[in-house]
Amino acid sequence: MNSLYLELAARKQRLEKAIQSAEMFLNNAPEGRLRIQNRSDKSIFYHITQTGDTRGTYIHSNNSNLAALLAQKDYAKQFINEAQQELNIINKCILNLGVHSAESLYSLLNKTRQNLVIPYMISDEVCKERWLSQPFQTCTYKPEEKVFKTRRGEMVRSKSELMQADTYLELGIPYRYECILTLKDGTTKAPDFTLYHVPRRMTIYHEHLGCMDDEDYVNRNIKKLREYEENGIYVGKNLILTFETSKQPFNIHQFRENLKEIFWID
Repeated sequence: MNSLYLELAARKQRLEKAIQSAEMFLNNAPEGRLRIQNRSDKSIFYHITQTGDTRGTYIHSNNSNLAALLAQKDYAKQFINEAQQELNIINKCILNLGVHSAESLYSLLNKTRQNLVIPYMISDEVCKERWLSQPFQTCTYKPEEKVFKTRRGEMVRSKSELMQADTYLELGIPYRYECILTLKDGTTKAPDFTLYHVPRRMTIYHEHLGCMDDEDYVNRNIKKLREYEENGIYVGKNLILTFETSKQPFNIHQFRENLKEIFWID
């Protein structure tokens, strides 16, 4: 499923929810419509209920809620009309994406032709496969500490990392464990996980800080996070941070829900 489809599907969902809210309001809205007469010092409101009536009944200031309801009613009608037009266009686009897409052309070529051409656009699936197939260097620091085996077969250092790796696999998020990252000054780091956000075509890093009640550990990791920031890696852009202490264990359920939001997973 490509990124355009995901964006359209998300927009479709938002529009349908908004249209439903507007329709529910209209079902209980007062009869008639609002007329506004603007004066230099204030606005005067009138309630029109009869066909052909161009003036309406004056709405007293102590009944300003009626004016607000009538204004909302007019807005709701216009909103439904505009939103429905956009929704119709989105539905047609989604339908067409199921048949035609620029990215799908490369996938339809046989392997021989794929090897001969440089694609202008590729599908999410091809992009994911390419990222996963790229060689990378893995951290070799204290391999004896890697005692937990993930569903994919690699060894990790903690139960929390085991759960995280298996969640990435379950959700279909491409990942590498302790992949060597070279910073601008030539030094290297090994983030716990290096991830690929397929729809956005970008790399995201994940550091799990599992000993937050250890002061030395916290200070070392603050230093590392500052080095990340100097290299354009920071939370809110391309870095995920998770935490735990001996009294506050890692919450795998919240982690899974957070990932769905970050990686646009339904």
